Amino acid sequence: MSAAPIVTARSLTKSYPGMTGPAVDALTFDLLEGTVAGLLGPNGAGKTTLVKILCGVTGPSGGQVSVLGGDPFHDATKVKPHLAVVHQSMPVDNMLPAIDNIRIAVAFRGLRWRSARARVEELLVQFGLEGVTQQLAFTLSGGQRRRLQLVRALLVVPRLLMLDEPSAGLDVQGRRQMWEAIGKLTSEHGTTVIWTSHHLEEIERNCGRVLIMDHGGLIRDDTPAVLVREYGQRSVRLRLPDPADRARLAALLPPGAVADGDREEIEMGADGDLTAVIELVREAAGRGAAIEFRVPSLEDAYVALVDRRREELA
Repeated sequence: MSAAPIVTARSLTKSYPGMTGPAVDALTFDLLEGTVAGLLGPNGAGKTTLVKILCGVTGPSGGQVSVLGGDPFHDATKVKPHLAVVHQSMPVDNMLPAIDNIRIAVAFRGLRWRSARARVEELLVQFGLEGVTQQLAFTLSGGQRRRLQLVRALLVVPRLLMLDEPSAGLDVQGRRQMWEAIGKLTSEHGTTVIWTSHHLEEIERNCGRVLIMDHGGLIRDDTPAVLVREYGQRSVRLRLPDPADRARLAALLPPGAVADGDREEIEMGADGDLTAVIELVREAAGRGAAIEFRVPSLEDAYVALVDRRREELA
């Protein structure tokens, strides 16, 4: 049995007065139940506007959108109880204790504290906040406030979770706690996730699908593996402190293959036969020579796609 569509967009468009073009420009895509989709794009690409439409904060100017089978703007009472959003701006009341911020979120969800308490205690332990619940919110670190926001967002198990830069301010442990919590939601409950982040390694690690936007349009929708395979380039980074070794390297390769040959650190493509280069580095190891093979990443593919889009628009 195939998964049900959670989000459906057809020629979805949003324009604002005074803008030279639409903020969201004729987007068409589907997100199935259990999908973890990274939403990428440079600043001003339209990501935030798209999230606002899916949350029902604003309605589209054209096209159709369906979230959980309803219109998120006009059927808010049907859709919003099943949504959870982690905003980049971290809206909390700084003059209230952390636990009171959670109690307010429980009330806004229409829940009773008695019924929500077990879930709250589970989340506090999961995100390492059980010892700071009585502290005023402004005394918490940035990472603790971010984890507090995650607790408030996950008071109920959402069918659709939208994350806007969720790891901002989190340390390594906090990021891993968040990844674990999201993985549990998708594997155990089939939660669909839309995840915006400028940390592309985070998207590549956690998302099975990537939507890349620019100038309001959707320029690519695919898996990270496909994007990396199509647009990523393997490379080699060499460290050759001795100028004589750098000269030997230049003599081994075609003209133009080595840029900035006068520098100790040299990066070059890794598509050809590197046997002679590796041998050179081995011989020069006593003079500080080193070699590092770099595999392509989602960041490489993202930059290539956005650059190509800019060239097309120019």
